Formats: sequence, C-alpha cells, structure tokens
Amino acid sequence: MSWKWAVAAMILVPVLSKAQGSPDSVAYRRAQTLVNDGNATAGRAIVDSMIARATPGTNAYAEGLYWRAVLSATASDAEMDYRRIVVDYPLSPRVEDVLLRLAQLELARADYDGALQHLNRLTLEHPTGVTRARAGYWTARVLFEKNDVQRACAVNADALAQTSANDVELRNQITYLNQRCAGVVIASATAPVSAPVSAPVSTNVPATDSTRVPSANVLVPKNDSVPVKTATVAAKPSMQPPSTPRDVSPSMITPPATAPAPAPAAAKKTAATAKPVATPPAAASDEGGYSVQVAAYNVKSQAQAMVEKLKKSGYDARVSGTSAPFRVRIGHYPTQAQASAVMRSLKAKQINGFVVKAE
Repeated sequence: MSWKWAVAAMILVPVLSKAQGSPDSVAYRRAQTLVNDGNATAGRAIVDSMIARATPGTNAYAEGLYWRAVLSATASDAEMDYRRIVVDYPLSPRVEDVLLRLAQLELARADYDGALQHLNRLTLEHPTGVTRARAGYWTARVLFEKNDVQRACAVNADALAQTSANDVELRNQITYLNQRCAGVVIASATAPVSAPVSAPVSTNVPATDSTRVPSANVLVPKNDSVPVKTATVAAKPSMQPPSTPRDVSPSMITPPATAPAPAPAAAKKTAATAKPVATPPAAASDEGGYSVQVAAYNVKSQAQAMVEKLKKSGYDARVSGTSAPFRVRIGHYPTQAQASAVMRSLKAKQINGFVVKAE
C-alpha cells in the first residue's frame, strides 16, 4: 500500500460514517471499523458478502461497490470500482463522492486535465450538490498545480462563498490555500473550469453525446514554497478518437477494405460479370474472454446509437445484455492483460471504461 493511499485511509474513511448510507449501513460501518482497527481481511469479507447478496443493477449493489472501493487495499482496485459506479450506476447517490475521489486519484498521479474532467462533470451534473464547495476547493488545487494562479484563486474564493459555516474543516482548508493568492488580482470565477473534457455518458444522456465517461481517497501533500506566478498553459489538443485510432490494438479496428487492382483488359468482361463475394465481419461474442465496458443505458436504442458512433470511429463495439441496463462494450480479448492494455489506449482518447469478463 502506497503512503498516499495510507494517508487517505486514515483521514477520509472515518468521515464516511456520517455520509448517506443504505439499509445495510450498520454492516458497512462495522466493516469500516474492522479495517481501521487493522483487521482488514474480516472487514472486506463483510463487504464482499453484502455485494453477493445484492442484485446487480440496484443501488444496493452500487453501495457495495462503493464500500469495497473505500476499504480496498490499493488505489488501482478502488479506481476500478469507482469507475464502474460512474458508468453503470449514474443515478446512485454515491456518484458525487465518487467523481471527487476519482479527481483526487488523477491529481495524485499528476494527471491534472483528467482531474479537471471529473471535477467539471461534478459541477455540471450536480450544480447544487452537497459536494459543490469541496469540488471547488479541489479544482483550485489542481489549477495551482497547473500554475494557473488567477483562475485558481477565483475558484477558491467561490468555494469559500459556497461553504457552510458549520463545515469548519473545509473552511480552514480553503482559507489556508487562499494564502497563495496574496497580491493576485482575482477575476470572476467561471464554471466549469475549461479543460479538455467531453460530455459524460449516462442513462439519461442523449445518444449523440460523447463517449467520455469520467475515472479515491488520496490526499496530496502540498509544497507551499512553490513560487506563485502566472504561466501560460498550452492548449491540449483534442482527444476525440480519430477515424483510425493510432494507438489502439489492431483487434479493435475494422480494417479498411483494400481496393482491388485494375483487371487486365482481357479479363474485364469476366470481372464485370463475376458476382462479388462479400466477406462478413467477424461477429462479436460475449462467450469467454474479456472486454472493455464504456457505457450503460436503460434504453436499448441509445446504447445501439452509441455503438454505431463507436463503429464509425473504427472501434469493435457492441451492445451486451438483453434487458436494462444495456451495456456498450468494446473488443473481445482472450486475456485480462490484453483488455487492460486496450482500456489504457482508450483512456488516451478520452474514452474511459473498465475491464469486464465477457458473459
């Protein structure tokens, strides 16, 4: 376990006992106590049993995934469950907190644009949510890391204005961060903060939206000795998938048809009368192996529209499932390692998902 993950477990997890829960919250709090007391195996076993009892597709199942992520041993394990909640359970009451945790994960590995994408989605989809002020504070931290001091100070000031007087801890954090704004002329805060971000996919998003699906408990030590000066941040090029992705596994791309060589003059008549034989595309299968899931819809037509959009961009996409939620999956790979490699290449094109075992 990394030291960053250990710090997050010590500081953030105890606060969760005050958060919104489910009818099984007593069991989850017991699991939390066991993990905090050093009996992680027993605590996680309780969570696993709760997930086994829940019905997939329900908020109870999402709650189990959330607690498994919160109490996981590694950040990578937590991230997988957090991303699954965002993709498969966009209406879960845990989504706000999950997006914030995903942003913290991205910040910890210095992926500042990735962090802003999660924070922007949180601001856009939950403008009056309980995490608005906290999201503003973390957005300011990311902007300071990007050396965009003016916008960082503006967002931080707005976060302070949105913070409840009863949330003393958050107000102290924002006030401490505001020390970096001494002498900085603060412009009006604009929301969301611009970053190379695409519209998220959820069960309530029209089928024409982008395929970007924004993917824990990490506190990043801050070095306040860094000089505060405004720097110009170069615009990041568009990350939308090109018509022929260059860094995607060949198995994900439908190879373009090769134009036949011109027939000799003597054979023109025969070629003209010969009946062409069409080569059927390889059928996608869900039997065995692994795939990358990038979206889920309650309406099948929306899932199919997303599949068609992905196919036009060269991806081997399909709809999985005969009842809601209808899942959009890419590729079919014999090993988990191959599917994980494809997942990473998709992330570079702003298409986030997670590896699933094909059914």
